[in-house]
Amino acid sequence: MKASGWRARIAVIGAVLAVAGCGGVDKPALPQLTPAEEQAAKGAVFAYRTQTELAVVRGTETVRAPGGFGYSSGPVSFTRDGHFAFAVESSSKTIVALGVRDGSVTRIPCECTDAVGLRGSVVAWWREPGQIMIMDLAGNEPPAPEREIVLPDSPSPLTGGSWDGAELVAATDEYVLLARVESRGLWWEKSHLYAIGAEAILPLGRVPGIDAGLSAAAGPDGHTFVLAGATARSATCGSGNVATIDAATNGVRALPTLPGECSAAYSPRWSADGSITIAARKWPDITNAPSMVDRLQSAAQGWAPVGEYPVVDMLPRTPESAIEVVAGEPTAARGNPHGVLVVHKGGAREELATQVVSLGAPTPAAG
Repeated sequence: MKASGWRARIAVIGAVLAVAGCGGVDKPALPQLTPAEEQAAKGAVFAYRTQTELAVVRGTETVRAPGGFGYSSGPVSFTRDGHFAFAVESSSKTIVALGVRDGSVTRIPCECTDAVGLRGSVVAWWREPGQIMIMDLAGNEPPAPEREIVLPDSPSPLTGGSWDGAELVAATDEYVLLARVESRGLWWEKSHLYAIGAEAILPLGRVPGIDAGLSAAAGPDGHTFVLAGATARSATCGSGNVATIDAATNGVRALPTLPGECSAAYSPRWSADGSITIAARKWPDITNAPSMVDRLQSAAQGWAPVGEYPVVDMLPRTPESAIEVVAGEPTAARGNPHGVLVVHKGGAREELATQVVSLGAPTPAAG
């Protein structure tokens, strides 16, 4: 299929930009798969992350990469072709990538907290003061600048803060979504969005209710995104909110506010069938109060649990299996929710790992 939009534009720019490294990249030689490993890799593929490792499950086998992911509750991402899973270490600001087929581990110092799958096996991240950096995990070239960016003024005026960095938070063939943070320090921040397309950079501004802790996921149409975040009322309490935004028109649709005196929304997913799910935490505004976590789905009357019991994360169900992280005991309001990874298949229930924070899977079109 002929490349179009953002993908076609960046293919040309990437060919002419000079290579500029972003620190050393640890990328060992790729081992070859045996016939048995090839067969195992043909099974279901998904990934999970704990605070200390990234793992890919491929059929009956699991490959792992150590990492200092710490407090981050971000999901595990896959490259657009589904050949690599990756996550960002919060401690070292390093991308850790794990090959699905061969278990190869790549570490990319990026000075970033988020990265996105751009095309094929290419991952991308933002580097100040204005570059989209890339690296092809299937190749041998070091990180390189893909595009120089000068962000226009936000249509939402600053409200007493100053700019405090930016991150790439989601990507499609048409747009890369960037969140630029306005901060006064401590817990106060506001997120200003930009849609970076092939021919223009569209300043979208702030989305009401999506101020702090913004996370995003692409919708099935290529130009709409689902956003999750919170509006803080104090250092200990805020309201979780979810919205969709059309990058082409800047049309925003607010979804119902999450229940609970204090709440937070994160890790949104927008499935091909149109369903939107988010991870949600809620807690009372009391010192040292515990928080409850569950994954919720947008419904006609608000938000409904995706399952019969609380889960930290759950991948879209298939006729063959259900993959979920069953929630454990309540955590502190600022704690990192985690649970037991359970796979249901053919009437059987198997526990694969504990202390699991998040899940990820290739998109159905990946291969």
